[in-house]
Amino acid sequence: MTPLPKLLVIDDDAHLRESLAEVLELGGFECHQAGNAKDGLAAAQKLSPDAVIMDIQLPDSSGFQICQELRRRSKTMILIMMTGRFLSSEEKTQGFELGADEYITKPFDLAELSTRIRQLLSRNAAR
Repeated sequence: MTPLPKLLVIDDDAHLRESLAEVLELGGFECHQAGNAKDGLAAAQKLSPDAVIMDIQLPDSSGFQICQELRRRSKTMILIMMTGRFLSSEEKTQGFELGADEYITKPFDLAELSTRIRQLLSRNAAR
């Protein structure tokens, strides 16, 4: 049996983080959670997830810094940035330059997110 794709959700909003993990687990992913950047980086180090979904605004760091750190550690990990506000093209460009693979704006459709993650993972697997 193939292992489920492993995801890590990093968001300080516990309700959103737990709901997201629950729905993604129902969608066939193994989900782990972290409530801040420090715990998120530690969890990523320990778990080596296939994909990380992170909020851009965290109390102890920015998603951009986490993205940069995770990309340094892994060239294949899928990095998805979540934001609750409109991002300028400069901000989006900065995220892509730091290694982000995708952006999603809250509120978002969970089925769409699931599909995007699967597409990015299959693209990675094909490399």
